Amino acid sequence: MIMAVHKYNENPFVYRFSKGPGAEADSAFLEWWDPKRFDWTYSKYLAKYCSRNFEQWWDPHSYNWQSSSALIRHCRQYFHIWWDSKRFDWKPRSTRFLMHYCKEHFDTWWDPECFPWETNVIYLIKDFNDRFETWWDEEKFPWGTKFGNVSIEEVLTEYCTDNFPSLYCTDYFQLTDRLCDLLGVHCVDFKDIWAQDYLLYKLAK
Repeated sequence: MIMAVHKYNENPFVYRFSKGPGAEADSAFLEWWDPKRFDWTYSKYLAKYCSRNFEQWWDPHSYNWQSSSALIRHCRQYFHIWWDSKRFDWKPRSTRFLMHYCKEHFDTWWDPECFPWETNVIYLIKDFNDRFETWWDEEKFPWGTKFGNVSIEEVLTEYCTDNFPSLYCTDYFQLTDRLCDLLGVHCVDFKDIWAQDYLLYKLAK
């Protein structure tokens, strides 16, 4: 006799989330929802499957903020309700989601003290170069960091050309052969700023 095998699901509420969107699902949610009995460890399922009922289940004190990414992906229409810089999970992955899905809310979520500069600064440079004056901080900027074989200075030179006078600082901005090439391509309009350093670097080699 062959016994049927049932895969155990650790989430006791998973079957509640299985209904598709619509009035029936909304009605079913109200029937079973009990914030006092719900295991908030599984907060991400609420964000993913019950975004239509967001205002009924949302509780910033109970929500598992390690599931911040789920809020961003599925409940970003309620951003101004759930956003909390102090509670948000500022890990690289969730911050990347924030930068990608909530770009229009940059002025609200930007927090230089919480932002993971070492891992996510490359996305600031590429995706928010038009907001350079807002996020630029030469003390917090992770000089010398590499993403693959590309230095962060190289990315900065290529994508933030218009702000070159602000970012170019000889105390931090150390020239390399690759940077010299990029200066000649992207920063010709500011040659009077870097030309002397460029010449000294070439003479020293």
